[in-house]
Amino acid sequence: MAAERKAPSILGFPHCPEWGAGAHRRALAGHLRRCRDHAGVDSRQAARCISASESTLSRVETGLGALKEDQVERLLDLYGVRDPQERNRIALLVREAAQPEVWQPYAQVAPASLRPLLAMEPAARRIISYEPQLVPGWLQTEEYAQTVLRAAHPTLPRAEIDHLVRLRRQRLQMLRRPTQPPVLLAVMDSEVLRRQIGTPGVMYRQIRYLLELLEELPYQLYLQIAPLEVGAAGVIGHPVVHLRFFTPDYLPDMVYLEQYEGAVYHDKPANAERYLAVLNNLCGVASLAQHSRSLLEEALERWQ
Repeated sequence: MAAERKAPSILGFPHCPEWGAGAHRRALAGHLRRCRDHAGVDSRQAARCISASESTLSRVETGLGALKEDQVERLLDLYGVRDPQERNRIALLVREAAQPEVWQPYAQVAPASLRPLLAMEPAARRIISYEPQLVPGWLQTEEYAQTVLRAAHPTLPRAEIDHLVRLRRQRLQMLRRPTQPPVLLAVMDSEVLRRQIGTPGVMYRQIRYLLELLEELPYQLYLQIAPLEVGAAGVIGHPVVHLRFFTPDYLPDMVYLEQYEGAVYHDKPANAERYLAVLNNLCGVASLAQHSRSLLEEALERWQ
């Protein structure tokens, strides 16, 4: 007789409030879907159990929606999840998933297309970012960010621009947290250091700030600069961000592709691996991270 399939477990996903509500909701979503599949319960029966529609259940199982604790309890009963440790850990995830998202203080201005990235990046173990036109958002000074945002959104009121700048600046705080901070590998084209954003003074202070960050965060921030000579490896025309998480069994890799009026996300393994290969190729032909300081100092002299 075939061996009985092992029931899925959530105990490998730790309770880490610093990872944010989005990571807990996404891990819970995948686990509930696996529990339903293991129990052989169809989506109609599960939706009826919590007095919801199948579309609502689908949103929950893809991490786009949330359930109340009593609804999750009913699903666990239906799926035959009896282990007290499993149920206690799931209850913790439900409560963390209900906490405010990191972007919610800026909900009036945070673009909907950016919110999934903002929600998930605090849970990342490693972030690889490629930026062909600008200094990456995490690393921008206030005045550089203001100049960029005013150019992209010329009709936005000053107060909304200021809120967007604060949102952009606060994202770097995750690299400074004492427990499990992500590692950010940022790759940008060399022309970013030549392209004048604002006044020469804005550029000078921006490059000096990059040098200060490399000094402050030697183990969390790595910067690579891709020269024009990289050729075909550097023809990616838009920003790309690849997230890899501490718990890949529960949180698969995520890729963010920025577009002018939106973004595309990929979390299927084949797509995520494809973009990771492109980024790794670009990292391989860019200047080594240990050379970035001297390249920034040369750029600083030009703007001085």
